[in-house]
Amino acid sequence: MSDWPYVRGGLVAVALLVTAALVAWGIQAAVWEDPGFEKTLRCLVNEKGATVSTPRDPIAGSAELGALATVVETNGVTVSVAASETSAERVAAAYRSIGGDLGERLEVRGRTVYLWERPPSPTQRQTVYDCVY
Repeated sequence: MSDWPYVRGGLVAVALLVTAALVAWGIQAAVWEDPGFEKTLRCLVNEKGATVSTPRDPIAGSAELGALATVVETNGVTVSVAASETSAERVAAAYRSIGGDLGERLEVRGRTVYLWERPPSPTQRQTVYDCVY
């Protein structure tokens, strides 16, 4: 008796499992939404007591995950959350193309871009850094 029918059956079963796993991964990737911006927004409002608004800034609005404006210790800041570090650099480059050298007022940390009204203090920075996910 030959073992080939069992080998072929096993290979077909493995191929079906791999296909099912790839389909499931594709579906999950298509419907998953990054919670980073929503968590940042909730943290600033609920934990830091900040008043948050939607910025009227078209550059901030170009960040894929969202943008918000708030005031931390009398210093206004626009926070833009991009989908990737490359997208965050694109947002920062757009700010530089309009504002020139913004110095300490413009910060890029990972996929988050901060544009401050004036150079931030360490405590102002830490307040928003605490709420980035």
